Amino acid sequence: MSLETEYSPSSVSHHPVAWYLDDYARRSRQARDTLKGKLEKHHYGRGEDEYLLLASHSIDAPLLVFIHGGYWKALSADDCCMWAPEVLAAGCSFASINYSLAPVATLERIVAQCRGAIEWLTLESALSPSRMVVTGSSAGGHLAAMCTTAHPQPQAITGAILISGVFDLVPLLETTVNDPLMLTKADAIRLSPRHLPVSPCDNVVLAWGEHETKAFASQSNDYAEHLRAGGLSPVTIEVPGRDHFDVIYDLVTPGTPLGDATLNALGVVTP
Repeated sequence: MSLETEYSPSSVSHHPVAWYLDDYARRSRQARDTLKGKLEKHHYGRGEDEYLLLASHSIDAPLLVFIHGGYWKALSADDCCMWAPEVLAAGCSFASINYSLAPVATLERIVAQCRGAIEWLTLESALSPSRMVVTGSSAGGHLAAMCTTAHPQPQAITGAILISGVFDLVPLLETTVNDPLMLTKADAIRLSPRHLPVSPCDNVVLAWGEHETKAFASQSNDYAEHLRAGGLSPVTIEVPGRDHFDVIYDLVTPGTPLGDATLNALGVVTP
C-alpha cells in the first residue's frame, strides 16, 4: 500500500467520506435541536473562526473538550457537537472547539488557536471544572495532543483521549495531505507531538478503529511508546468493528471500550 493510500483512511472505511461528513452534520444539528439553545457560542479570540460551542452542566462539573478532524482543512465545531446531550446527561459539560482551516491558516496558527481556546476555558469562562478532558479525532487527535501531552505549558487538563491521530507529521510531507498545509520538514518536526518533549497528563488514552490503515494504527502505537518513554502510562485501545470515521460515535457511549475510557477520565461511574 502506498504512503498516499496509507494516509487516506477512506481507503478502508465502511462508507465514503462524504457520507460521514453528512452524518456528522445531521447528528450535530439534532443535538443542537435537542438542547434548545443550551449549546452557546463563545469567542476565545478576535478572529471570526475563533469560537467554541459550550454546553454547561454546572460550574464545577467535569468538562469534555472536543477538537474536530478533517485533515486541518475541513469540518467545524458546528459539525462536531453531536455528543453534547449525552455528556450533559452524564453530569458533565461539553465544548467543541472551532479553528481556522488550511490553507487560509498555517498549522502553527491552528495549534495556537486550539491552545488559546483551552486557555479561555481555563481562565476566562465561568466554569471551574473538577476535571477537564481534551479529546479529538484524526487531525483533532493531533491538535488535542498539542494541547495536552505536547504542550510546554499545560493548562488544568486532567485527561487526553487521542483518537486516530497523526502524531508524526513527517510522513505527510510526501502525500497530497500536505498540499494545503505546505509544511517543510522543519515545520513537520516542530509541530509533531512525536518529536516534542512529553508534558504531564494523568489519564491518556490512544484509540483507533479496527478497520484503519496500518499507518494510523502505527501512529497511535508509536506515540504511546513516546509517552511511556516520557514517563506517562497511556492506555491503547483498538476499537472493534470501527473505522477511522465512525470510531468517534463511541466517544461517550457506556459499555464500549472508548466510551468507558472517556467517562472514566471524566470521573463518571458507568454501570
